[in-house]
Amino acid sequence: MHASEPVITHETRKRLAVGYEYFYDDRPNFVGSSLAPATWLEYGAGDGSIAAPASDLAVYLRMLLNKGQGSQVLSEANYDLMTQRWIEAGKGAFYGYGMSMNERDGYAAIGHSGGMVGYHSMLMADSEQGLGSIVLINGPQNPFGVANFALKLLRAAYLEQAWPEPPALLPAPSNEYVADYAGTYRCGERTLVVTQQEGRLGLVHKGEVIPLARLNASPDVFYTAHPDFALYPLRFARVEGKIVEVLHGADWYVGEHYRGPTTFAYPQHWETFVGHYRAYNPWLTNFRVVLRKGELLLIYPSGEERKLVALGSTSDFFRIGEEEHEPECIHFDTVVSQRALRANIAGGDYYRTFTP
Repeated sequence: MHASEPVITHETRKRLAVGYEYFYDDRPNFVGSSLAPATWLEYGAGDGSIAAPASDLAVYLRMLLNKGQGSQVLSEANYDLMTQRWIEAGKGAFYGYGMSMNERDGYAAIGHSGGMVGYHSMLMADSEQGLGSIVLINGPQNPFGVANFALKLLRAAYLEQAWPEPPALLPAPSNEYVADYAGTYRCGERTLVVTQQEGRLGLVHKGEVIPLARLNASPDVFYTAHPDFALYPLRFARVEGKIVEVLHGADWYVGEHYRGPTTFAYPQHWETFVGHYRAYNPWLTNFRVVLRKGELLLIYPSGEERKLVALGSTSDFFRIGEEEHEPECIHFDTVVSQRALRANIAGGDYYRTFTP
């Protein structure tokens, strides 16, 4: 692998394609969202500092497919350690000494993803058949799906099997299903009117109908890039199959089927922590903390929400996530004019910013 580099420096940059990230770093994005050149930085830590062309990665992949045989750097015993199923990482997924193992379509695939700000990659192999795929992307997309389908095609050709169906795009809900969301939802004096026509969901706002699109595989999460709603997705919540409420950032809209409480008690000082926080961290540049239904929530730019759980007797220290095993915590401090100016996550400081 003579063309690879073990650290990323300014000299490395001369050989790289320009990396891109989404133009807006503080909100959900679609595949077609605008891009901008990614922040450039030198890097030398072991979790993302290797720069390698496809040709060199192919050499590495062949070594893995040979299970280290004929290699001067990897013995078969060490290969076994790398691919040993030490840690379960999900249904049919495991992690060894530096390699992941996934059971799918009747075979076991080994591999690993790669990532740097503006760049993402995936290496995947079927060691039993001696097949593999490598995907390099200089943008914010996840290369896993491409690498997985490429390996399926290789297996089909090699084993003389039927061609696999292309991966389905995110399916639109059926007309009957879309009708579940239509209705009027209220948040204090404000109303949110959701309509559906010919299987398409829309938001009636200021005299126009704004199209809503599903944000991800979660069936009840929708999004619009309209500036009045772009910072957060719209989350429809169900009780016994019926939509009862719509959640949008700190806003809570209730529908006609809602039968729960309408007021919630919470420590008054929690309002001190609500706000938008930023840091010079290119991996996680910002997040928002909102107060909704009596709970503090941390909302990532992707729209993912995590409940903040107060820890111990302190009033400003929280676990990020409801499960006790969650490893990350957040601490708020430097309170001025009843507003915390700083939030610390895992030793990294984020500071209140002026944007909502």
